[in-house]
Amino acid sequence: MNRFFLFALVAAVIMAALNVAFSAGQYGLSALPGWFYLAQMFLIPAFILNVQLFPRANSAPQFAVRAGLYALGWALPFSVYKLSQDLLSPAFSLGASLISLVVTCALFGVLMAYLRRR
Repeated sequence: MNRFFLFALVAAVIMAALNVAFSAGQYGLSALPGWFYLAQMFLIPAFILNVQLFPRANSAPQFAVRAGLYALGWALPFSVYKLSQDLLSPAFSLGASLISLVVTCALFGVLMAYLRRR
């Protein structure tokens, strides 16, 4: 089995479990709708599609390119995680969710690029 595929699968399962645990802690496990659990299945293809960006980012020489690739690598999986949890809130705002998603992914990218500096 390809190591990137295995990493993506393990990361998706961990992220889905954390999302269910945090959402259950906030709203109660019995209050979580069925679509929420099904939405967690989107984490698997989200990680599989983006896992190849992390080694490419790791070998990028420029800080901005490295940060951008890390941010893009987290964008799809984190959007599934964040939007599925945000949709549970009665005060859901798509604009606020998307802005916080972009800012968080940019911060992830900069932080990971800083930690992996040469």
